[in-house]
Amino acid sequence: MRKHIDIKLFILPVLIIVSLIIISFVFSSQIKILKQQIDNIYFANYVTIDKLHNIKQDYIKVVYGKKNIPKYKKSILKNWNYYIKQYKTQKEKQIIKKINKQILLSFRKKHFKNIQKSLYSITYLIKYEKNSAYEQRKKFLQKYNSMKSYLLYIQIVVILFTVVISSWILYIHNRYTKDLEILNQKYKVEANTDGLTKLYNRKYFDKIFDQFIPISKENNINSVFVMIDIDFFKQYNDTYGYDAGDIALKKVAFALDDIFKKDYEFVFRLGGEEFGIVIFNTNLNYIKFMLEQLKKHIASLKIAHKASQTGYLTLSMGVVYCDKSKYNLLPRDIYNQADKKLYHSKQNGRDQYTI
Repeated sequence: MRKHIDIKLFILPVLIIVSLIIISFVFSSQIKILKQQIDNIYFANYVTIDKLHNIKQDYIKVVYGKKNIPKYKKSILKNWNYYIKQYKTQKEKQIIKKINKQILLSFRKKHFKNIQKSLYSITYLIKYEKNSAYEQRKKFLQKYNSMKSYLLYIQIVVILFTVVISSWILYIHNRYTKDLEILNQKYKVEANTDGLTKLYNRKYFDKIFDQFIPISKENNINSVFVMIDIDFFKQYNDTYGYDAGDIALKKVAFALDDIFKKDYEFVFRLGGEEFGIVIFNTNLNYIKFMLEQLKKHIASLKIAHKASQTGYLTLSMGVVYCDKSKYNLLPRDIYNQADKKLYHSKQNGRDQYTI
């Protein structure tokens, strides 16, 4: 009789252990699948959208810059061929086939209408890819909720085996649920904004800036970080009051947001009178042009500032251009370099930028 009981006591733990192993295996597999889905949502579309964006820019140069289309043919075809090689559904293939025909026709002489159609089609594809990522995320959330329900049922079954093991199952559940929350928070892009200026705040800047080098390196692109400071802002507040200072901050923020509004251009309020700009996939000529536009825009506002040498509110800027030579740096290295360049601008008379 005792031997029979011992066998039962031995079988029960074995069943519990086997059950837990199966649960752990299934759960771990699901986590990997979910992580892959998250990666697909937030990063897999990055390269394809970037290629489409390059094509769009080339067509814009042809349409609005009155450039010759043959000059951009090689660049357009290279990016387009990369895009169409990615996985596509049957319906997507049919649409792409039509657009491909338009693009090929756009390279012929006297086919300006086809160039315009191609530009419209590429713009449509960019929006489509973004919407596709949104739909993938919806599916992920549905699977995530279904998985939580599934795990709950598994826990109930295991608890029926033994009361003692219930605490262990609860521990497993809490541990992996926490892991899922961490993964979700890590890849979820939140538009955290500053209350005064409505720009992205410092918290969101830290999230984006942590990925500044990895994204640039992974996609083999050049990126830029700009640190901006309002000149003599303490004196401005002392002269005109803090309410006027807040109004000035809002005007500067609006100018920044109005000028840097393309895809992959992010504008932040870093704190006080300090702002930051992060731009992915760019070049030095574009940055110089845009910063000159910013200077002109601020000058056109003519915000009176008696304590400033110009008589008006101005900006000093430090710029770091990140190419392949800087892929091995840490975010804090880029930040410190921008800070030094900002200091250089201030030391050399302010109302300028240093790259």
